[in-house]
Amino acid sequence: MFTGSFALLHRALRLDARLLQTHLFRVSFAVLIYFSLVWAHVTSLSFGAPGLKLFESLTYLNLGLITLAGISFFATAISEEKEEETLGLLKMAGINPIGILLGKSTSRLVGAILLLMVQFPFTLLAITLGGVTLGQVLAAYCSLTAYMVLLANVGLLSSVVQRRGSSASAVTVIVLILYFSAGLLLGGIRLGLTNSGAVAAGSGVDRKLQSLAELGSDASVLTRLMAIMATGFSESVFGFQAASNVAAAVVCFLLAWAGFNSFTRDWRATSALSPHRAWPWPRSRGARRRPQRHPLVWKEFQFITGGFPAIWVKLVAYGLMTLSILWAADRYYAYSLDRAALFVVFAMLGLMVVESSLYVSRIFHDEWRERTLPLLMMLPIATPRMVYSKVAGCLPALLPALLWLLVGCAILPDGVEQIGKALILPSRWFYALVIGLFLTLTGFFSLVVRWGALPLALAVMLTGSAFGGCCFSPMLSFLMSVGDQAVGVEGAFLCVDIVVALLIAGLQFDIHRRLEIVAAQ
Repeated sequence: MFTGSFALLHRALRLDARLLQTHLFRVSFAVLIYFSLVWAHVTSLSFGAPGLKLFESLTYLNLGLITLAGISFFATAISEEKEEETLGLLKMAGINPIGILLGKSTSRLVGAILLLMVQFPFTLLAITLGGVTLGQVLAAYCSLTAYMVLLANVGLLSSVVQRRGSSASAVTVIVLILYFSAGLLLGGIRLGLTNSGAVAAGSGVDRKLQSLAELGSDASVLTRLMAIMATGFSESVFGFQAASNVAAAVVCFLLAWAGFNSFTRDWRATSALSPHRAWPWPRSRGARRRPQRHPLVWKEFQFITGGFPAIWVKLVAYGLMTLSILWAADRYYAYSLDRAALFVVFAMLGLMVVESSLYVSRIFHDEWRERTLPLLMMLPIATPRMVYSKVAGCLPALLPALLWLLVGCAILPDGVEQIGKALILPSRWFYALVIGLFLTLTGFFSLVVRWGALPLALAVMLTGSAFGGCCFSPMLSFLMSVGDQAVGVEGAFLCVDIVVALLIAGLQFDIHRRLEIVAAQ
């Protein structure tokens, strides 16, 4: 019975072990840790407890990579088989549902856990640098592993339920938002009910809501990691967060198993070649809008970003988020209006980066996956114009976040001044260029790998930032020593900006070349 169930898993693990790119990817993590050690050694004279700072940076790096992997890697386990119309072949081969789930999802989970195991022996070196204990290292990796198991099975359940990988990724993002904000949401509901008088303070309902808020906060891996990083940590290695995450993962896997046949019975309707939009809006019965002079811009705007309905939804959602931050800071938290506006600015910037990375990861990958790239390249349009037209079609989708970002800047006392500095200072250009480099890397890797372009681009960016930090510090010190400190800092950033701009130009040239190669295959 179990021999047939594990056949696909066994084949996937053997195939993964024979791929050269898998081992190169794991080696890259070791290289990342090496540069992090170099950086910790460089900054050890300026900061205390370099081991703790190294361990903290590596831990939060893993947290970010695992989260991105859950969105783009684990959430496409079954949905990619639906889109490629190969799920029926797996069923015809006699593979039962649990065998398909283990072979398509658990194999990816095992590969991701091996990445953590590769890092673990090197992370122990942080103990020798001081500031961190063995118990903290063990507890952190135990928490990260449990979080990865939960995320893999949440993505698996979303992939089974949803028909497409994009929809499964969107559901996974919503679950992640609820997972990280459960404690805050329940705590806010409790405060709202008690302040309005609907629930008496200290009553049974109030105590239950407080207990639920504490459980939601304790189940979050972010809360657990913050407790682990605190000085004097002496709790158990396997805490409540790890236990609750593993239990929820088991529940998600059982739900995916139980509903597998029901949700995959109509698999032929999910063909990758069938036209679809990014957002399932109901079709209007009136006259349809047609592309005019810019069909590629129209296509990306309608099918990748969701068109005007998505813009209106995000405009309202981001507006409610902005108003909630400003209202909660004034009523429930000891934050000034200026600090709340700063939170709004950073939140909108983060949303713009997340939206942009998701759009860039799809504009080339969908054409490649759906085998429409050769047809697209046959159009009498130059490759650079085609690429930039697709990018231009995604830009209007960023307008809601940009609007509320400007609202946050308008509330800040020095908001106009900060906008002016962002336009004229090379030190502010640096952040925009880094984001541009990250988006360019994401687009490049979307033409190289079938899935996981976002985590791979982030890993490369962090590796490069660790190496660039080691090179940037001596140059900054030299320029500051020969002239004015402010001028030296801006001059150093200008040199780095030029390097980053050249990297972006080289990657974009390679993207154009790779598009022509892929289209010719």
